[in-house]
Amino acid sequence: GLITAHDQFKSTLPEANKEREAIQAIQAEVQKIAQYNGIKLAGNNPYTTITPQSIDKKWEKVQQLVPQRDQALQEELARQQSNDHLRRQFANQANMIGPWIQNKMEEIGRISIEMNGTLEDQLTHLRQYEQNIIEYKPNIDQLEGDHQLIQEALIFDNKYTAYTME
Repeated sequence: GLITAHDQFKSTLPEANKEREAIQAIQAEVQKIAQYNGIKLAGNNPYTTITPQSIDKKWEKVQQLVPQRDQALQEELARQQSNDHLRRQFANQANMIGPWIQNKMEEIGRISIEMNGTLEDQLTHLRQYEQNIIEYKPNIDQLEGDHQLIQEALIFDNKYTAYTME
């Protein structure tokens, strides 16, 4: 990924520095020869606009930017790992709670169709279902809390589950 590419780039820096130093050495040698022979060098090289000073400035800029890029890549990696952790946490709960909810919906549908017995028996049966659902509610509340964290982290996909809070 990006970290590997950046590491490859960083591995080229020692060689690039050798080239920079070689250019600086050539420039120093040219000045030394010119001075020895009493030749006044023109201010500009007619063959290039690049100067040893501009090379040094760019090298210094690269030396500043490389650690900044390292830090940015590490921060992004940590963010992505955190997001993946949130996805897995939500999915683990959703993959248990989703089927439970589907099962309860089917049971409630059957109860409404198969209502038999006295009204008191039916009421007792419905209260048992209600109590069962109330006891399970903390699990749903936890799932909602994890969903809130996912929304705050701006995570819009979850490859670990087909369930959503909708």
